[in-house]
Amino acid sequence: MPLIVLLTSVRTSVGFWDTGDLQTVAWIAGIPYPTGYPGYVMLAWLWMHAVPIASPAARLNALSAIAIAFGSATICALALLFEVVPLLAVLGGWTFAFAHVVWLRGTYADVHPVGFVTALVAFALAVVWTLRGDARALAGAIVIAGLAVAIDNTTVLVLAGGVVAALGRPWPWRAAVPAAAAALLIVVAAYAYLPLRSAYVTTHHLDPTLALGIPAGRPFWDDHHPATVAGFRSLVAGTEWGPHQTLVQIFSPGAVRAAIDRFGGELNNDEPQGLLLAAVVGIGFIAARAPLIGLGLLLGAALPALFGASYPAEADPERYAFAAYAFAGLGIAVAADRIVRAFGRDRAAPALGIVAALLTVAVVRDAVRAGDLYAVRADDAAAALGARVTASTRDGAVVIAPWDWATPLAYRAYVERGFGRRIVVCALPRDYAEHYDAWSALGQVAILSYGAPDIPGYRFRLLSAGMPQVYEILTR
Repeated sequence: MPLIVLLTSVRTSVGFWDTGDLQTVAWIAGIPYPTGYPGYVMLAWLWMHAVPIASPAARLNALSAIAIAFGSATICALALLFEVVPLLAVLGGWTFAFAHVVWLRGTYADVHPVGFVTALVAFALAVVWTLRGDARALAGAIVIAGLAVAIDNTTVLVLAGGVVAALGRPWPWRAAVPAAAAALLIVVAAYAYLPLRSAYVTTHHLDPTLALGIPAGRPFWDDHHPATVAGFRSLVAGTEWGPHQTLVQIFSPGAVRAAIDRFGGELNNDEPQGLLLAAVVGIGFIAARAPLIGLGLLLGAALPALFGASYPAEADPERYAFAAYAFAGLGIAVAADRIVRAFGRDRAAPALGIVAALLTVAVVRDAVRAGDLYAVRADDAAAALGARVTASTRDGAVVIAPWDWATPLAYRAYVERGFGRRIVVCALPRDYAEHYDAWSALGQVAILSYGAPDIPGYRFRLLSAGMPQVYEILTR
């Protein structure tokens, strides 16, 4: 059911911000914003070009929904490992899929749902290894962990908990070493895509901004130009945003307070009426049976939340709360099952019915609260901006737009092929002011802005009203 429901809520058009960037980059096999996400780009490229249904933007949006639904199924499978009644295991998974914070991020293109769910599968296999001693599960966990890092390197925060969960018994090195080598090969091969593609884009002049005399390394085709050592390091590590400072302070009291303030209220809203307490109790039951698994669950949920809440450059920290919601769903399922066992020894069916009904009410409540997600499902503001800029500028114009607005323009240019010979330059109005005279001599230069840009020595003519406005630069 989560897959069907989530797919019905998927947004149908291109988006602004990071969403529009991914929808564009994945289609053209470009290079996205930090941290590069090479595994996601390759997977998304294959997905977008193989699926013939809907627009390319909607296809990539749907990939997030599919990932969330798969995560729900994985939580159910984890609950079954702890002998939870199948009905309660399913409902526990549903509390994850239909939590508003999670569901929202399953409606549009984003790396984090796909990366997290891949890491969750690796975590689940680590649990299988500890509980059952299946060496194939351990090997699978290691290989899939490598795939998760290739998709999104911040998944190491979740995978750290998976490593702890897998330490419940000694590792068979004959299985672990080849798996680790395969995982390393996956990561190295995936991240090799970044410099190789960057060099190819530059050599073959695929990025139209190169014709303007702008140095290589602009968004969409070649973000940060990872063909260079400095560009690769900056892209993959996100060094310009200082994440190392967050990692150093991740266990500080300030980080803990920030995580509680940032996620506590939303968790309580999504898991009300004692469900959070039930989740804690359920994790406690797991820890009593397998202490390292319990510790791994806590660590896997806490590390991403601490990072997301304290990372100053993170515009959407809720993406780092997926593990908290997933493991809460597992804890809820385990606690519900133990309640049924404790109070339904003589009348198991009625006890199961009551507990299942209460969880169903919580899930239905989440579904009712999702009205706002359906209300914006057909929002085409980003696509409309692309059409408006196209109509108000001349073919061959250089169009300068900040990140939020540049992404749907790039989608129109490189995916829809509806931007003519116009060149999208993702930049602030003053970033390339020294080039405006030369560009204006060759054709029109337009800027997207709230109000007339403040660039000394230049005049501007309004081409299109609305939000944002489109201005033409007039020569001095």
